[in-house]
Amino acid sequence: MTMCKDVQVEAEVKLEVEAKFCGPRPVIPIEEEGFVCPTPRFPQQCPTFFPTLNCDCQGAAEFDGEATILVFEDGLGGSTTGNLDLTALVCDQCTLSGSRIQVTYIDTLGPTPTPTGTPGEADIDQSFTFTANDFSQPTCATDAAGVVTGLTVTGTGVITPAGGVPENATFTLILADADPLGDTATLLITGATSTVTIALTEVANPGLEVEAGDCDRFTV
Repeated sequence: MTMCKDVQVEAEVKLEVEAKFCGPRPVIPIEEEGFVCPTPRFPQQCPTFFPTLNCDCQGAAEFDGEATILVFEDGLGGSTTGNLDLTALVCDQCTLSGSRIQVTYIDTLGPTPTPTGTPGEADIDQSFTFTANDFSQPTCATDAAGVVTGLTVTGTGVITPAGGVPENATFTLILADADPLGDTATLLITGATSTVTIALTEVANPGLEVEAGDCDRFTV
């Protein structure tokens, strides 16, 4: 028979490790001149905050045809009948930036227009154009059931009288959606030298279209 012996011995020992106290390294000098920290690069930011501020209501009006309006320039003028082209969008797609108002009025109808100036004075051309460029939040009109039936909006724009120069103006637009045959649209424009009052009704101005409705604000 063959036998193998494995012997393991355990004992406590002391180890001597050579060491010495250490200290912090010397300060590394940094040149004060000629060193510029790199400009941090930030990722592209979103253009606007989400959600965007929606309108409480929206409206639209459209008319193209003969109409009688009031136009004064430098105190002269009055009631005049001509061709009026009016387009108004307030809070289109329920956003204020989607608003626009464009008006073109041609005082002369046909080759031999009837004088429209003040009696006793020479006839004046009361044609003009108007473009709105800034809108406030509209004020909504509702019925007893809370349904939006119209709105009022104010703002600024530019009016250009016939043969004149463009001038800044303020405006007030009032829309009422009352079908059938109850739609109305009133636009008041006040410039430095010109004032215009446009009051359209569906009865007196066939073809006038006015729409008004509610808008839902974004909620979570």
